[in-house]
Amino acid sequence: MASDAVLDRYLSNPPVVEAVAGIEFRSRGADLVALVREADNWRDRYPSVTAQGALPPSRPYGQPGGEFDMQLIDGPPPLRVWSASSDDVWLVQTQDDRVLLNWRRIRESVTYPGYEAIRPELERIVHGVEADTGADLVPLVVEFSYVNRVKSDLPGFHNAYETFRKPSQPLPGEVIAERYEITTQLEVDGGIAQLSASIQPADVPDYTILSLSTRVFATRPVGLGAAFELLDTAHATSKRAFFAIVSDDTASQWEESD
Repeated sequence: MASDAVLDRYLSNPPVVEAVAGIEFRSRGADLVALVREADNWRDRYPSVTAQGALPPSRPYGQPGGEFDMQLIDGPPPLRVWSASSDDVWLVQTQDDRVLLNWRRIRESVTYPGYEAIRPELERIVHGVEADTGADLVPLVVEFSYVNRVKSDLPGFHNAYETFRKPSQPLPGEVIAERYEITTQLEVDGGIAQLSASIQPADVPDYTILSLSTRVFATRPVGLGAAFELLDTAHATSKRAFFAIVSDDTASQWEESD
């Protein structure tokens, strides 16, 4: 299947349980008070506001991060503000150096709205943040990630686990779970894209989690318009990875049928 055909492919009921799109930019000096005031701009749609610890800065491309990163902090720890919709399906995350928008399938009746709904909402929020900041934001990294929950007995995960090589000596204890993860890197127009794909057991029995996350690091100064073009690239890269890992036979069950 050609790349264009992959990007045009539409799944009417995809197995997505969470998606996140975001932009990381140069620090703008926003403290918790400023972040809470900023959240007033979208409180009509995201009324539930709470404070969380801030996410760490992205590692430079070519340096995939581990599961645990230690940060040495001088002074009070940086904070992040969560603004959730009344049904908890949508979540805006803001901190000094980034804005993220999450969609979450908190119940089975909720249908993934697609990138077509996520992008314009994030764009509206980010432009509002820039207006409040009083200066142009300087985008550094964009991200599009989504998590898929797939029935484990379905065929079509392209031999991903066969890339493992078992240790020559047995590991201590009994294997109760395995995880496959791979990170790739490619040059794209205006940046470097880094894709991480992982397959692991879900908390729900008989299901597997397929997570796909693409970050694009800007390699030249860009404004918000160019940053959202990089976000389109991040989304396209994650989508291509989905159809590379999941076979056509498996994916066809989520496509619209007559």
